Amino acid sequence: MRATGWVVFFALFVSCSGTKHLPAGESLYVGTKGIRLQKVPSEGWKIQQSFLKKAGAYWAVWDLPNGALFGFPSFRGIPFRLIAYNWFYTDKEKGFSHWMMNNFGEPPKTLSSINPDLKTEKIVNIFENYGHFGTTGTNKISYNRNRKKASVRYYFKIPRPYTLRHVEHLTDSIYAPLAQLTREHHLSSVLQPGDEFNLDSIRAEKTKFWKLLQNNGYFFLQRDHILIQGDTALGNKQMDVRVRLDHELPHSYFLSQQIGDTDVRIDTMNQVAQDEHYYRWPNGRLRRKILDSLITVRSGQPYSLAKVHRTMRNLNELGLFANPQYAFSVRPPDSTVLDASLSMHTLKATSVSVNAKGAYRATGYLGPSLGVNLSQLNVFGGGENLSVDLDGYYYFPLGVSKDRISPSSGLSLRSTLSAPLLKPPFRFIRSTYATPREHLIFNVDLNKREDYFNMRSLTLGYSMSWRSGPKLTHTFSPIEVTFSDISHTTELYDSLVEENPSLGASLVDQFLLGSHYSLKYDNLSTRFKRLGIYLEGKLELAGNTLYLLSKLNKPEQGGVFGQEFSQFIQASYEFRSHYRLGNRSELALRQVGGIGYAYGNSTQLPYIRQFFIGGSNSLRPITARTAGPGRYIQFDQNEVNQVGDIKIELNLEYRFNLNARLSTAVFADAGNIWLLTPDSYRPGGEIRWNHIAQDSYLTAGVGLRLDVTFLILRVDYGAILYAPFFEHGYRWIWENKAPLWGPVFGFGLPF
Repeated sequence: MRATGWVVFFALFVSCSGTKHLPAGESLYVGTKGIRLQKVPSEGWKIQQSFLKKAGAYWAVWDLPNGALFGFPSFRGIPFRLIAYNWFYTDKEKGFSHWMMNNFGEPPKTLSSINPDLKTEKIVNIFENYGHFGTTGTNKISYNRNRKKASVRYYFKIPRPYTLRHVEHLTDSIYAPLAQLTREHHLSSVLQPGDEFNLDSIRAEKTKFWKLLQNNGYFFLQRDHILIQGDTALGNKQMDVRVRLDHELPHSYFLSQQIGDTDVRIDTMNQVAQDEHYYRWPNGRLRRKILDSLITVRSGQPYSLAKVHRTMRNLNELGLFANPQYAFSVRPPDSTVLDASLSMHTLKATSVSVNAKGAYRATGYLGPSLGVNLSQLNVFGGGENLSVDLDGYYYFPLGVSKDRISPSSGLSLRSTLSAPLLKPPFRFIRSTYATPREHLIFNVDLNKREDYFNMRSLTLGYSMSWRSGPKLTHTFSPIEVTFSDISHTTELYDSLVEENPSLGASLVDQFLLGSHYSLKYDNLSTRFKRLGIYLEGKLELAGNTLYLLSKLNKPEQGGVFGQEFSQFIQASYEFRSHYRLGNRSELALRQVGGIGYAYGNSTQLPYIRQFFIGGSNSLRPITARTAGPGRYIQFDQNEVNQVGDIKIELNLEYRFNLNARLSTAVFADAGNIWLLTPDSYRPGGEIRWNHIAQDSYLTAGVGLRLDVTFLILRVDYGAILYAPFFEHGYRWIWENKAPLWGPVFGFGLPF
C-alpha cells in the first residue's frame, strides 16, 4: 500500500506541475498525434515521391512537446525539465531559483505557440508546391477535461497533381549563339514532359539555365531575368511550360562577353610582367607559374562564373592570401569586353604559438601537454607551407584498471611541409573540387613507459591528397618509412619477454617501409539536416619492396643489408552516424573495425600497428590496453600483451543538451580485439568467428559534458555489464558481482 501511495502521489505531482505556470487561457501542448492524408479521387492514381512529400509534411508539424521521447512529437514521457521550470519558477531577474529555472528548466510549450492553423496552411502550401493545386486541410484539437492540455491531429485532402504536357525554351533567333545555347540546354532541361509540377524543379531549372549562360560569357544575365510561364487552361490536370528570357533587357545583355585585360593586385601592389619568374609583394614572393596555374580567368576567353569561383577557391586553399576578390568592368565603347582585376591580401607568413591543453592520444591515454607550434607560409616561394608541432606530455590511464597501467610521458615532434600538386602523376587526381596537394612529413616520438621501457620512433613519408566529390577525400602515400626501437627496459619487461618472446620481437628494432591509401567521406554535420554520416577506410601494405630486395641481397644474412623489416597488410575503417532527434537531442553511432595480417618475413604485426581497445573514447570504463585479446585477461601489470590482430567495436550514445553549455549522454559500448591464430602465451585470445558476440565486452553508463568554449570537458560514469574473460555463468555484472564500474574523464566528444 505504501508503494502504491507513492506512485499515486508522484503521478499527481507530475500532472499538476506540468500546468502550474501556464499563462491564462492557454493549454499545454502535449504532442501531434499524426497526419491523415486522403487522395481525391481515392482510386486511379498514386502519390508520386510520396515519401518525400510526407516527410516534408511531417517535418512541418514536428513540434516537440515538453518531455518528448527520442525527439518524436507523438511520444511524451515525464517532462523533467518542465517540472524543474515550475519547481524553481520565479519572477526575479537573479538568484539561485532564477539560475536553476533558466539553465535546467524549460517553459511550457503552449498550444498557441504551435499555431495549428498556420501549420495546416504550411502543409497545404507544401503539397501545392508539388502540383497538388486545390489541397485542403483541417486540424482537430483534443483537450483534457479542464482544457489544460491539448494534442493536435491534422487532416488533408490531396487532389491529383498537374503534369507538364509540353516544355519550350524560347530565345529570339537574332541572337544566334544564345539561341543555339538554349537549344542545347533544352535537351538536358530539369523540366521534362510528363513530369509532375514541382516548384523546386522550377527553381532548379532557373539556376541550371543561369549557370549555363554565366559560364558561356553572358555576364549581365541574372537568374531573375529568366522567366518561366505556365498555362493551366488545358484541362485534365495538364499544363504547358515556357522558359524564356526577359525581352525588355538591354541589347548588350544578349551578347557574350570576353575577358580583356587582367591584372593582379597583392597588398595594394599592382603586379607587372617585368619579373617573368615571380609575383612580388613587400614581404614575400611567389613563383609566377604557381599563381598563374591557379588563376583560371584568362584574357581572350569567354567570361565564366565557374572559373571565377574556381579561382577564388584555389587562392583560398593555397593558404597564403585572404579575401581574394574580382572586379569586372566594361571596356568602353565595346560592351562585349570585360577587364578583370583580381585583388587580395597576404596572410602573416610566420606565426609561433604556445599552448597548454588536455588531450586524448591514439594510444588510449589522456592528460596534459605543453606545446609549441611554428607555422611558416610559402617557405621556398612555391606555395609550400610548413607546420611544426613540438609537444611535451604526461599521460595517465583512466578506468577501472588504471592502477595496473603505467603512466606515459615524452616528447612528440610533428612536422608537415605541404604544397599544391599542380602536375598529378595519375589522371584520376583532378582539381574539380579542390586543388590536389602533396605532403612531406617528418615525425619523431620519444616515449617513456615507466614500468617497461623507453620507446623512440621516427617516421618519414610522402603523400598526396585530393577530393573527388564535395565530401569525398582521398590520401595516397606511395612511401612511408618508420623505424622504432626500445631501450632502458625494466626487469618487469624483461621477465615478460622471457615468458613471451614474441612480445620482444614486435617491439625491438622495427623497420617499416610501405604505402597506404585512405578514403574519407565526411557529411556528419546535422545543422541543416537530420542525418549525418562519416566513413573512413584505410589500407596499408608494408615490406613487399624490401622483401624483393632481400632476395637480391645475401639471403643467409636475412633482411636487407642486415636490417630486419616488417611485412604485413592491414585494413581498418570507422563509420559514424549522427541522427538529430530534435533541437536539443541526437543519437550518435560509431562502428570501428580492422584486421592485420603478417606474412613473408614477419610472423606478427609490429607492436605500433597492433590494435587495442578501451579508454575514454572507447569501451568506457575499461582502461586502455587492459581488455582482450578475446577471452584472455592479465591481472598483473602486463597491458603490453593486450593487443591484437583484429578489432571490432560498436558505440551508441543518446545526447541531450540541458542548456547552451551543459549536456548529458546515455551510452553503450561493445567490442573486443582478437588474434588471428592461437597464442599459447595468451590463451583464449584467438577469434572464434561464430562466437564474436559472446567474446565481446559490453559496457554502459551516463555522462556530463561542459562546453567551455575552447574545449569540451567530459566526465562519464560507466559499468562493465558483460566481460567474456569470466567463466560461463559469471560474465554478466549481476552474476560476477565484481565492482567493474567507475568514472572516466575526457576532452571533447568521444566520436
